[in-house]
Amino acid sequence: MLRLLYQFILERKIIRKGVFPMHIVLIYPDLDENFKKFVLWCKKFGISEITICTRSDKLETLGDTRFDGIKLNFVHKSGKEEILNTIRKIAEKVLKGELKLDEIDEKTFESFLTLKSQPDMIVKAGREVPEFMIWQSIYSELFFTDLDLKFMRYVDFLRIIREYQKRERRYGR
Repeated sequence: MLRLLYQFILERKIIRKGVFPMHIVLIYPDLDENFKKFVLWCKKFGISEITICTRSDKLETLGDTRFDGIKLNFVHKSGKEEILNTIRKIAEKVLKGELKLDEIDEKTFESFLTLKSQPDMIVKAGREVPEFMIWQSIYSELFFTDLDLKFMRYVDFLRIIREYQKRERRYGR
């Protein structure tokens, strides 16, 4: 009963503050039933995009999709792999004469990335810095937790959002 009261109070404070990430990334080894709950919690707070980073090959065929109005991205390549693939794609275009060297800038590079949007927050269990989405995550807020994400409860989700609200987003300044 006390936990439900705490959860209610925390939810009210978060709603009152009104600052929410628009795009969250989860470093999540395997999707399970709890993931559906996570998506519904995100929807409740207006989070419109979720990216799941996993090494699982079974997600390779899913690509980008929508679930209950939220855009879902599935990334299974490391950031290094993605950057190398992007460089190869650009090099191919240059060799074919479809792109000139002086036309290559940050926007051009980003247009060849698998995932084009930048996440507001990356949630990862453990203490290692995530190796996914190196380019896109440069200004993302990192949230490390000891919690196994398979067992995330609503109150844990609320704590993640509260932590996001406490941070001052400076975007490299």
